[in-house]
Amino acid sequence: MCQPQVRYAEVAKLDAVDEIVQKYLGSKFGDALEDVSKAMLELAKSLPPSQLAEKAYTLYEKFRPEIPPGKKGWGASGKLELDLIRKMASA
Repeated sequence: MCQPQVRYAEVAKLDAVDEIVQKYLGSKFGDALEDVSKAMLELAKSLPPSQLAEKAYTLYEKFRPEIPPGKKGWGASGKLELDLIRKMASA
């Protein structure tokens, strides 16, 4: 049986990671974060977990933003098309 203090420590660590992730995502998506989160969750829920795990990168390749000419790499900003993500979720 798990000791309560160990379980609390695990939850506290997850909360700290979640706070860091939320802060990072907020810095990238700003006021659109809630809409982005809803669209992504809708897409994730449209597939059984095993299929989502199998298709995650392929899905990402379909909706990832285009990188503007002259920009390279993961740091480049692009426009995320939420309508496309929602359409993928309903397909």
